[in-house]
Amino acid sequence: MRYLSVLSEMLGLVAASCILASAFPQLRTLARQGGDGVSITSWALLLACNVVWLSYGISIGSAAVIIGNLASAVAFAGVVAMLVFRRFGSFLAPASVVPAAVALFAMTSALPPGVAGALGVALGISLAVPQLLVSHRTWRHRRQSTVASGSWLLILTGQLLWLGYGVIEGELAIIVVNVVAAAISTCVLGLEVGIHRAQRVELDPPVDVRPQLSSFALDEGPLEQVSQGLDTGRRSD
Repeated sequence: MRYLSVLSEMLGLVAASCILASAFPQLRTLARQGGDGVSITSWALLLACNVVWLSYGISIGSAAVIIGNLASAVAFAGVVAMLVFRRFGSFLAPASVVPAAVALFAMTSALPPGVAGALGVALGISLAVPQLLVSHRTWRHRRQSTVASGSWLLILTGQLLWLGYGVIEGELAIIVVNVVAAAISTCVLGLEVGIHRAQRVELDPPVDVRPQLSSFALDEGPLEQVSQGLDTGRRSD
């Protein structure tokens, strides 16, 4: 039992590290390319989910849940603030992100652990749905997307690891949320990989060598005339 407890905490810490790291590819893409195709709602739900699970982790006394969700909440607050700033062009709106997260934490801390866990399940299940809808719309209309596939790969990895944590610890709430969330994140990742592949094809279209061959064939005319002239000279000799 001691071994399983250590294993679950290790899984939780690695999962938390993956979720935390997922913010940085998207932050880099936002800084360089903007936020086309990125769902503010999904990242706001990710932030809210981390805040709720942080409260839940404190109530059950899990160091992995507390550390992971606290660090991730800070990183996701940065992503949401940058997205809000790019959308509204004002520093006032991003400044409200942190107070809103603190208020949500205070509210969920006053709830019973079971209620907080249920709220975390609802947020975890729904967090990738807005991005899935936006990514599908982007793919269908062949629009540009700056969604970082690396971010969603890390999110998916973290969700699968949290699923393992939930199985070992027997936490039904953590199991349910990560089964559903991982399935939706897989769909988001698949769409975004397809979108980015199509964008690369548009930027680097296949080179058509036929015009080059045609011009080469036209340039052979003088060479053929010189060759014919040499043959005629040899016959006359």
